[in-house]
Amino acid sequence: MKKYWKFAATIVVIVLSIGTYQVNSAKSAKQYPEFVIKTLSGDANEIKPLVLEGAYTDTTAMNYVNTNLKIASDGSTFTNRSFLNQVIGQPPTMIKELQEEYRTFMRGKTSQVSSFFEDNQILAYADIDFNMGSLRLRDFKFDISVLSKVDGHTESFTVEVPDSGELEDVYVEDIQMIEGELNLITQNIRENNDDFFDEKHIYTIDMANQKIINHEAIIKVPHGQDDKSFDVQLIRTSPKKANEHLIIVKTERKVIKDAESIREEVINQEILSYNLATKKKERITVPDLRLDENQLSFFDGSTIYFMTLDGVGQKLVVTPYSLADNQIESAFNLQLFGEKDIVYGQMTTVKDGKLYVASSQMTPKIKADVIVADARSGETLFKGQLALEGSPKEKANFELYINEMYVN
Repeated sequence: MKKYWKFAATIVVIVLSIGTYQVNSAKSAKQYPEFVIKTLSGDANEIKPLVLEGAYTDTTAMNYVNTNLKIASDGSTFTNRSFLNQVIGQPPTMIKELQEEYRTFMRGKTSQVSSFFEDNQILAYADIDFNMGSLRLRDFKFDISVLSKVDGHTESFTVEVPDSGELEDVYVEDIQMIEGELNLITQNIRENNDDFFDEKHIYTIDMANQKIINHEAIIKVPHGQDDKSFDVQLIRTSPKKANEHLIIVKTERKVIKDAESIREEVINQEILSYNLATKKKERITVPDLRLDENQLSFFDGSTIYFMTLDGVGQKLVVTPYSLADNQIESAFNLQLFGEKDIVYGQMTTVKDGKLYVASSQMTPKIKADVIVADARSGETLFKGQLALEGSPKEKANFELYINEMYVN
């Protein structure tokens, strides 16, 4: 009987702790300052679909407690993190919107944006599930759900991942629905004769028969060598737009060891395009553009966007590359704020032919950009700045970090 009393006492302590947390949170609620996107030039309507999410800290009291906030064209909204959110973290904006609109479908799903694909017809989800067997063998399975927005019907099923016994790990990086086939792009760690390899793998699933009809490694590189390291990056695309092509960057680095440090030097980079419809792969050559100085930042389905800061760091240099024409288009510059020679990190995304740029940090001494430009011509459509409205005391000591940019 004692063990039941102990169990009951434990439950009471947990309930009281959560209750105390909520009461203390309510008591400590405060009025937060208002952040706005101040228009400097251009059309303010350009930022209506833009949402910035991050964390605000009032450093006056030296307690450095972060508070979540969302900044949009109509101002800012602060959110006191719940007890659960402090444990598991806040989901991205896209996931929160899906949870609100498709509550039943989203129940039990991961908060990884890469596990979802959405268009006007469907909402698709895929993740990895596995059971650990003897001798470290893993039984990997794809957990798949597809919601039809037309009739509200949900199709859910699991599919075994081929050659699971050779895989150390599998991670879903992207989902694309092309011509009625669900394509899952994964990052695999594979073992072969005691050697390990990282690979980008693609699995094509026939939705009518709920089975894998094709799978192949797009690219494979050695995992963990003493003198070399390899990085294979799948370039970002919009999860709300079908893309027939995948763009992958393979980087090879030389590991240099000396008495005081270990550093890496880029010795080769390749850009690969994979066509999901034809299953063909080709190498993209970008002449007269140094890839070690220009980061391949985004792919909108037809154009690849390379970005870099100029020599003094006051301009963002954007170079579009047309995949259809296989040629570089005219580069353009976007003037950034900041003290001379000092510009902090920029967040970028492209949607509907427009390039959105926002600074990732703001303090009383660090200004923060918000820019919207035509992604092909570079014409600035909107130029603004994050501004803090409130009393001088509120403006005195704070830190703001933007960790997500979302365009509706």
